[in-house]
Amino acid sequence: MTSDVQTRRRGEALQQAIFEAVFEQLGKVGYGRLTMEGVAAAARTGKAALYRRWPDKNALIVDALRAAMPSTADVPSSGELRADILALLMRMRDALESSYGATFQVLKAEPGPGASLVHAAVRDRVFAPYRRLVADALRAGVERGEVRPEVTATEESTVLAANVGPAMLIHRHFLEGPDLPDDFVIAVVDGVVLPMLRPR
Repeated sequence: MTSDVQTRRRGEALQQAIFEAVFEQLGKVGYGRLTMEGVAAAARTGKAALYRRWPDKNALIVDALRAAMPSTADVPSSGELRADILALLMRMRDALESSYGATFQVLKAEPGPGASLVHAAVRDRVFAPYRRLVADALRAGVERGEVRPEVTATEESTVLAANVGPAMLIHRHFLEGPDLPDDFVIAVVDGVVLPMLRPR
């Protein structure tokens, strides 16, 4: 039966099974004891199928984390600053509260490589596209008179402004628990981010 499954699953179906196995194994044995062999067995495939795509378990875990998190890259622009910033922060919240939140906690709890993998995945999948989109929103806001010109005067000032909202979400998520209700995200936007950006 196993060989039959191996021969029939290809492409995205096999990849999804492998990623599910990664999260299952992380929950069962943790980062330190996770092996490519264990993931292959849990996914009911051969080790060769894993090594053809990923050189080691770290590369596999990062890809699995990235696939699990919703990206901010496809959040459309509304043409209004508050709506754009709120939509981006809501999507970031969704990424932090992804269905594999328990797995993120397992990795973060293990010092060293495990936590580093989470940080790399969140940075590449969420923060990098968020910064690009929020920079565009801020520049458009300056043109509409919604944002003070000095906010986007330099690349450094733009990045600092873009980091405020995410920093508050991450602080709450990591230190106070994974629950980030809509009311909290809205309060961050209306009570902190927008007052910081608007013309005085």
